[in-house]
Amino acid sequence: MTADKEDLPRNGLPLSEIKEPVNYENHNEKATLLDETAKERFPFVSIIMGDISQNFIDAVVFSFANSSASGYNERMDDFNNKVIHNCLKYVYLGCIIFVAACIQEASFLLVCESMVNRLRRHFFKAIMRQDIAWFDKNQSGSLGTKLFDNIERVKEGTGDKIGLMFQFTSQFIGGFIVAFTYDWVLTLCMCAFSPLMICCGAFISKIMASASTEEAKNYAKAGAIAEEALTSSRTVMSFNAQKYESDRYDRALKVSEKIGIKKSLLVGVGLAITFLVIFSSYCFAFYMGTNFVHSGRLQGGTVMTVFFAVMMGSMAMGHATQQFGVLGAALGAAGALYEVIDRTPDIDSYSEEGKKPKDVRGEIQVSNLRFSYPTRPEVEVLKGLNFTVEQGQTVALVGSSGCGKSTVVSLLLHYYDPDSGDILIDGIPIKQLNIEHLRNIVGVVSQEPQLFSTTIEENIRYGREDVTTSEITDALRKANAYEFVKEFPDGLKTLVGDRGAQMSGGQKQRIAIARALVRNPRILLLDEATSALDAESESIVQEALENASKNRTTLVVAHRLSTIKNADKIVAIKDGEVVEIGTHQELLAKKGFYYELVNAQVFVDVDDEKPKLDRMASSPGSVTRRRTSSIHDEIRRLQSQLSGGLTNREVLDENANALKRPEEDLERLKRELEEEGAAKANLFRILKYAKPELPYLIIATIAAIVQGGVFPVFSLFFSQIIEVFSLTGDELLREGHFWSLMFLVLAVVTASTMFFQATFYGIAAEKLTLRLRSKVFRNVMRMDGTYFDNPCHSPGKISTRLSSDAPTIKAAIDYRIGGVFNSVISVAIGLIIAFYFCWQMAFLVTLISPLLGVSHSIHMKYMSGKANKDAKEMENSGKIALEAIENIRTVQALTLQKRLHEKFCHHLERPHRNNRQKAIFQVFLYGFAASIFFFIYAASFRFGVYLIVKSIVSNPMNILRTLFAISFSAGSLGQVAAYFGEYAKATFAAGLVFKMLEEEPLIDGVTNRGKKPTINGAIEFLKVFFRYPERQDVTVLQGLDLSVSRS
Repeated sequence: MTADKEDLPRNGLPLSEIKEPVNYENHNEKATLLDETAKERFPFVSIIMGDISQNFIDAVVFSFANSSASGYNERMDDFNNKVIHNCLKYVYLGCIIFVAACIQEASFLLVCESMVNRLRRHFFKAIMRQDIAWFDKNQSGSLGTKLFDNIERVKEGTGDKIGLMFQFTSQFIGGFIVAFTYDWVLTLCMCAFSPLMICCGAFISKIMASASTEEAKNYAKAGAIAEEALTSSRTVMSFNAQKYESDRYDRALKVSEKIGIKKSLLVGVGLAITFLVIFSSYCFAFYMGTNFVHSGRLQGGTVMTVFFAVMMGSMAMGHATQQFGVLGAALGAAGALYEVIDRTPDIDSYSEEGKKPKDVRGEIQVSNLRFSYPTRPEVEVLKGLNFTVEQGQTVALVGSSGCGKSTVVSLLLHYYDPDSGDILIDGIPIKQLNIEHLRNIVGVVSQEPQLFSTTIEENIRYGREDVTTSEITDALRKANAYEFVKEFPDGLKTLVGDRGAQMSGGQKQRIAIARALVRNPRILLLDEATSALDAESESIVQEALENASKNRTTLVVAHRLSTIKNADKIVAIKDGEVVEIGTHQELLAKKGFYYELVNAQVFVDVDDEKPKLDRMASSPGSVTRRRTSSIHDEIRRLQSQLSGGLTNREVLDENANALKRPEEDLERLKRELEEEGAAKANLFRILKYAKPELPYLIIATIAAIVQGGVFPVFSLFFSQIIEVFSLTGDELLREGHFWSLMFLVLAVVTASTMFFQATFYGIAAEKLTLRLRSKVFRNVMRMDGTYFDNPCHSPGKISTRLSSDAPTIKAAIDYRIGGVFNSVISVAIGLIIAFYFCWQMAFLVTLISPLLGVSHSIHMKYMSGKANKDAKEMENSGKIALEAIENIRTVQALTLQKRLHEKFCHHLERPHRNNRQKAIFQVFLYGFAASIFFFIYAASFRFGVYLIVKSIVSNPMNILRTLFAISFSAGSLGQVAAYFGEYAKATFAAGLVFKMLEEEPLIDGVTNRGKKPTINGAIEFLKVFFRYPERQDVTVLQGLDLSVSRS
């Protein structure tokens, strides 16, 4: 991490990265300035709208419809010219906005994409660089979250979001400059309610944030309970703990449900207050505007200019605040990333420093070694350990569990620095050796073999990159693995699965041994390397390991007598200290600590296995084979598994989902629906499951329908206010005050409907989600081992169903479906009003308005098409990263950091290249969407003038009524588009979840059916044949006959 980091900021928060889109290069800086100059013109729309409003007010005053009036033609030409002049302003402004929007989107998106791609690469490299002590303190699950979720937050909070932040901020400033310039008194009147709205908003936001945090924590607890039970499913079944785990999960969900309902109430109150204040401010502004027009202080057009300027400025400020929030989240997420990137580990595996002796003999000297793990500094594991290993010797470390045997192996690999003392190789302290060089001369086979999710061949090549196929075959033979590998249809190309799931424990261990052998190390570390093998396999592998140990130093952490009987030296360790050193026979003769270990059955003598097996075969009524641990130890181990946490690998699916965009998540759901043979659900099927929530849904839907009429009615009130400004005297005051107060009525109606929608849709959604999660988990807990062996039912996938897919279903019945009712009613009423007042204008606007929808559809289709191609590559890079993090000890022992980083970067290249291409296409669509509004208004007003001039429309205000009715109503159509995207995901997710609910186990783990005789403990297998359902080609038991007597 040297040259690679020169383009990255140092010291904490990446402020230079956040600023980068603004001043990344000279042309980008100029682009930003040009964009903001253009965007500040946007508030001047309010000036054009005010001018046009005044034109129409004058048209009403002069009664253009009366063609016999004096000066009709002159006034008609003047009106025509003024409106056409304002239409041209719209066209000019639209062109400027198009160019500026394209430059903005291109500049920020391209820079952001490069920045995020660079951040991903550097962060993963930084993780690979850290020492094991750091990993002990940082869970791999949290690192995976940072790699995906945090980087996505940085991406969301930078790039075009920074452009939008500047854009909305400039609109806010520009809008209020215009408003205060035209009339500061009316502007202050419109702002009078702002402090109230800000205070209420801040208070509710604070409560919401607290509730959201609490909800997330409780859902995380529920998720942890589910994941814990799923990853230990066999242990749960063995203890009949299904009901216990289900009840525990339900209790956690209940707490989250209460918080979710509280959030729904808060959202309802927040929306009600917001709309009440907004519409009340409109009432007050028009009331005071009427007084100002009556007194001659202002014209009606000026009132409209101030109104539009303040409204646009306020809306822009609301949008800007959201961008500030997103940027703040990005800064926080980036801060966590840069803490890792900027950290230099105490044991730097990337460092080129240190000695690299060419000829290594393999002599090891452990001198007065003292050590405590960084996570438990108060517990001293090694207390002055001393022993030596001569060149070519095989030395065994023995002792009870926790005495420090494996710790010696970790220190020898320089995973940690000792508290005091030294480990020397050929007389050189390992602190002085280059880290990578040290680990390259040492081969390790650990107690728990860690394989990577690739082929058998690739796993062995991780031992040595330039190994030949013949060397791989030879290593497999030595490890007693060649025969079973040869039986696989794909041989060396056989995929081992996630964490080697497709291999048995013994097969995994033998592949790991072969991987160590191809390294041809000078020092071989065997940390209970044959613990997963049966007696026959172990004896063969042990012989191979003994042959491999010739001419190299071997350090063995022992668990069986066969692994240590022939050792040149045995070092007996008790409580972190060496208590005895000698050969097997010498130590037995002493009858000391080692003798006690042997008699306490800590070891199983392989030499005694065959006679015992023979006796077992000849005496069906008894089994005398010794065990490696007592039955009480086994129970404690199982209990530990039951209460233990989720294995880090099984959270892969959830972490990978963090990086998915919505369209990628939809593709995942489609793919899994097809893989599992499930059918997507429809709304009626979802509503069937939501039957208990129907009362809430009915109330919320009625509120949504009423809300749908608000904005069409608002357009009528608004048009009426403009027409009122054409009046004079007391009639102006009377009509102006009346229609102003109607906005207050609208405020009360809107506040009520918003509250009922948000609250009752929210409650219904929370209750449905909880019930589905609970039922799915309870049904899964009924399942047998066959169910969990199916890759479609892996703990990661089931966790995704519970934590992600079940909540996705609520999108079909929550506030989003309310938005659909709202939009449909709003558009329907808006069109009725528009066609009633001027069908010609309504027809034109209806004809050209879909251009916005077309641009959006083209954009989404293009983006989703590209995303589908990228998803697989991103998923592969994610798996590489998470697998490397989980198996970090194996990665560092094999010095795979650089190779895995290169592989990770390779899988990022295609998505990065496609994202840049998408950005180029996206800028034109963004520019089109940002500017089309201006061209539509220009065309609409120009056509409206034509209708008035040709006397097709007698009342000029009908043009405004028509245009405003469609404009204010059509604004809600975005909710429909948003809903159907979420609805599609909800139907797919529902299909997957409902299938899980309807599945029946082959062996029901919670049924009360079946006989319940008194059990005396005798066990008998009679000609048992068995094959795992997922591996039908391999017969595991072939007519097994076995009897185990009572006791």
